[in-house]
Amino acid sequence: MADSELQRVNDIALTAVQALLGLISSDVVAVAVTVEEGRVLLSFWVRRHTAEIDEDIADAVGDLDALLSPESPLIEPRVMVGVPDAARMRPHERLLYWAK
Repeated sequence: MADSELQRVNDIALTAVQALLGLISSDVVAVAVTVEEGRVLLSFWVRRHTAEIDEDIADAVGDLDALLSPESPLIEPRVMVGVPDAARMRPHERLLYWAK
């Protein structure tokens, strides 16, 4: 990974952490971000998928979009019930949060 690409991934990961502040409920097990060309994937692992989780994710996506403006890559969330499997994580997936 080139230095400029690594810097971009690090910047987006840090910005995603900022966007998630106050939006991680007790039902969230883990959150990861994957940065691809023109796209940011936010992955959420949850204990149970609720309407409140969906609202928090929508807020996080909106906040991240605003913080990344004017770049404005496509931000896609995905929700999985359970815990992340480290062996199945993508090569460029950055784990931002994992509950104790």
